[in-house]
Amino acid sequence: MAPTTFLELKQKNDPLVVSALDWLVLLHKWEPGAPYMPEFLTDASGVLQTLPAGWVSAGEIQKAAGVNLTPETQTSNIEGYGSPGPRRTLVTGENFTIDWFAQEWKKINLEMWHNTDMSTVAAAPGQGFKARKKSQLQVTYYSVILIAYDGMPTAEVLPFFMYPKASVTQRAAMAGQQGAELGLPMTLTIFDDAAYDSGDGAMYDFGVCGAGFDDLAVASGFAAAASSITVHPSTADLADGELLQLTVIDSNGYDRTGECTWSSSAPLDATVSTSGLVTAVDPGTATITATLGALTDTCAVTVA
Repeated sequence: MAPTTFLELKQKNDPLVVSALDWLVLLHKWEPGAPYMPEFLTDASGVLQTLPAGWVSAGEIQKAAGVNLTPETQTSNIEGYGSPGPRRTLVTGENFTIDWFAQEWKKINLEMWHNTDMSTVAAAPGQGFKARKKSQLQVTYYSVILIAYDGMPTAEVLPFFMYPKASVTQRAAMAGQQGAELGLPMTLTIFDDAAYDSGDGAMYDFGVCGAGFDDLAVASGFAAAASSITVHPSTADLADGELLQLTVIDSNGYDRTGECTWSSSAPLDATVSTSGLVTAVDPGTATITATLGALTDTCAVTVA
């Protein structure tokens, strides 16, 4: 065992403290197996992709209420007369609820809060719309995608939750006083969708996507430490004054360009910036080296 320090063992990493600077709530009428649920929310560059038809945004969420996700595990202890503590603990149930406060009078929000089918309700010029609430024992199910926003533009960190089957099980009061919106607070309970995941069944998916998470994948334990890096391109022929942006991809497929330190073997012929931008200066050759910790790779530059 090699010597270390308390802080090295702790491995504190502030960017892994994720916050919800904003929330996106997306809703879809439930179908068994939720075939419209996307496999990925972003492409390989971390850019959000459009969703299949049928998904509707709930709009803005009240800031004070936010979105609250509450797991609950129910257990039962098996005890023996001669044992002061439980001999075993059995899980007897798992519940999961979402509390959120829709501010906007969108059809999907009103339908959920009033627990009534509004699929045939339409507005008329000057008359708006009118819907009717009847006593209803039938449960209506929805699919829900929640996406939180953290990070910054082009480097977003997007925690997400994908619930194939949910239903509104509680509706809170609509505030009717001055200074408050006529909002639609509600609680959704998550159910196991037996047809989800090709029939294997599941309650929900969760994860983080976005380009900003690439820099955190190793530190968070979701990617192995890089064993090598590769500079792209590996060779380049440039004319005087020409610019070339190099990129570095590690053995896990992540872009590490911004994390590397850069150097040129012949800065009189070609220089390189801290971001990997090569500038051809004079005819000659230069080896541009990218360094990431103990890993290095090069690009051979020829200036004509």
